[in-house]
Amino acid sequence: MQDRKDDERPVSGRVLDEAIAWQLRLDDGDPADEAALRNWLAADPDHARAWRQLAMIDAGAVALRPHAPLRGIIGRPRRASGWKRGAAAMALVAAIGLGLATADRYQPLDGLLADYRTGTGERLTVTLPDQSVIVLNARSAVDLAFDAHTRAIRLRSGEIHIKTARRNPAEARPFVVITAQGSLRALGTRFLVRQEEGTSWLTVTRSAVLARPAGCAPESTAACAGELRVEAGQSLQMGAGAPGAAVPAKADSDAWKDGMLVVDGEPLAAVVAELGRYRPGFLQVAPEVAALRVTGTLPLDDGERALTALAASLPVRIVRRGDWWVRIEAPEQ
Repeated sequence: MQDRKDDERPVSGRVLDEAIAWQLRLDDGDPADEAALRNWLAADPDHARAWRQLAMIDAGAVALRPHAPLRGIIGRPRRASGWKRGAAAMALVAAIGLGLATADRYQPLDGLLADYRTGTGERLTVTLPDQSVIVLNARSAVDLAFDAHTRAIRLRSGEIHIKTARRNPAEARPFVVITAQGSLRALGTRFLVRQEEGTSWLTVTRSAVLARPAGCAPESTAACAGELRVEAGQSLQMGAGAPGAAVPAKADSDAWKDGMLVVDGEPLAAVVAELGRYRPGFLQVAPEVAALRVTGTLPLDDGERALTALAASLPVRIVRRGDWWVRIEAPEQ
């Protein structure tokens, strides 16, 4: 028997996004979609729990039977009044979760308390107290920690471009960007930092940056084991351990500051993920076309024109369910 308390536990916004998209896809009645949904439900307990929560909003109660036809997943309400009360409570929890997931598509909830933040489709330029300038990409959040010893920016999520102020002989405080994986000390430079789940990326466009693992004190200027100097034109991925080897940076990696996305042979799935930072609602790619390679320049601030360009240059079609849900699929045979 399914534990009702487990159903009351909220799931992540990402999982709720996926569950809502699956509900929309099922309207087509395609047997292939039903088989794919079964695989998604079995892949993670959170997937099944999110599906049950959505079903409660539709029907008040649900009995998830992994081997039953998908059209029958929404079961009959149980007769016990205690279950009805529990179902109502769970429906409320699910509704709140869905509301938060919808809100998160516009303004990431994990950055609401940040010193500076951007929502979907927004960029923000900030001049710091030392006259350095940072630009926040869409769906990004940072905190400032300027004190007598350090000029620090903590990147909570998303991506930023940093242009440090002109060298001032009276300014001895190090300028660092702190991520979940370590710290990045500017050596008089321009660079980008991107925080992703479990990793962060550094791209240097001018001068150099000293990348240090999380075990090194960010405010210290003394040498630390595992630190690595990254030069202009190089990128570096930082994980849980010491920074990896620097690699050549992608051209025009900072083009998003000017509202453009420049790609050269990138998978369609990765391109759409970037476009999704600028488009509210659900923008998805079908697995059969996700690996198609994209080369060109796309406008970030005009999502419709970007989708039109993709459809014109690739063997794909754009499927819409209103303005909220868009999916890129293989063309009909």
